Amino acid sequence: MGISAARDDDAPLRIGLLSDIHDHVPALKRALPWLQQHTDVLLVLGDLVAPFVMKQLATHYTKRIHVVFGNNDGDLYRLCATAAGFPHVKVHGELFRNVLGNRSVIAQHYPGIADVIDPAAADLIAFGHDHRARRSRRGDAWFVNPGALMGYDPVVDAEVSASWAVYDGESHTVSFWRLEGGEVAGWDPEG
Repeated sequence: MGISAARDDDAPLRIGLLSDIHDHVPALKRALPWLQQHTDVLLVLGDLVAPFVMKQLATHYTKRIHVVFGNNDGDLYRLCATAAGFPHVKVHGELFRNVLGNRSVIAQHYPGIADVIDPAAADLIAFGHDHRARRSRRGDAWFVNPGALMGYDPVVDAEVSASWAVYDGESHTVSFWRLEGGEVAGWDPEG
């Protein structure tokens, strides 16, 4: 998969960040209505896993969706074929570079790659892969991992909060959200 670079200047400013779904449809079905209401565009950072997850995303989130692939997205043909049936879904391969709401955004799946991206290259650098929600500021750029919607950390073999993040381009801030007993709650993964 190659690099996708485009401009999307008319996009609104609240970007939902989802990663590491790993076929966890119950968590996805709980998160998407909240994301539909509170964000303007959705950026999926890899590890959807099965093509039926792409259909769930596209069916339950009707605004624009941008997708990059992770290391567990094995059936790329069917993932892309499923996405092609929804005009509001765009698959970007392994790297997304775009301007959304006058903010430059770079997204891909791996923290190690995010670590070497020049902070001057974007306002938001988003990634996933290690299932650990966090944010850091380098220069004026936010580096954000929304955590795993799957709700599991394989490194420590433990359940974690099924989580996602929202980047607000107007205020240049990042907030985190998770499922607690089936309800959506704000939280601070560093606190």
